This record gives sequence, C-alpha cells and structure tokens, in this order.
Amino acid sequence: MAVKKEITESQMEQEVASFASILAQQPKRKVKLHLPYEEFVRLSQLEKAGKTVNWPYETVSINGYNFYLQLGKECEVPESVYEGLQNAHLV
Repeated sequence: MAVKKEITESQMEQEVASFASILAQQPKRKVKLHLPYEEFVRLSQLEKAGKTVNWPYETVSINGYNFYLQLGKECEVPESVYEGLQNAHLV
C-alpha cells in the first residue's frame, strides 16, 4: 500500500517549475490539433479582416504544467507532450 505524502503549495510550485525546465530541454515536435474546416475558414476570415479572434484551444496538462494549444494552428510542443497527445489519439 502506498503511503500518502502531503506537500505544501510551495513544494508543488517548485516541482512544477522543475518539470518546466525538463520540458524546455526536450526536443520539440510540431502538432496541429483538429478544428472543423468550416470553423477554421470562418476564424481565418475574421482574422484577415483585422478582427480579434479567440481561437478555440485544448488544455494539455503534464505533471502540473499546462499547455494551451490552439485548434487548427500548428504549434511546437515538447516530445513528452506530443507522446501524450498521441496516446490520446489527438495527433
């Protein structure tokens, strides 16, 4: 049976910061999460017209560190995030 170990908010923030540095050192992979074509065209046209566009996004969290990936737009993510997206069948 696993023993529960309570940690403070400060310790949790240190863990997240530590993991962030690990993620920063990983090779990057390009991903593009699915956005229905009609929605992509609509948002692209608004953007070209100079309007402010709030692209939909997917939140990906790994060990307390969050990534906000815009749907329909290519972005780079660390290798371990890419693997998580693959395991979830999102890429």
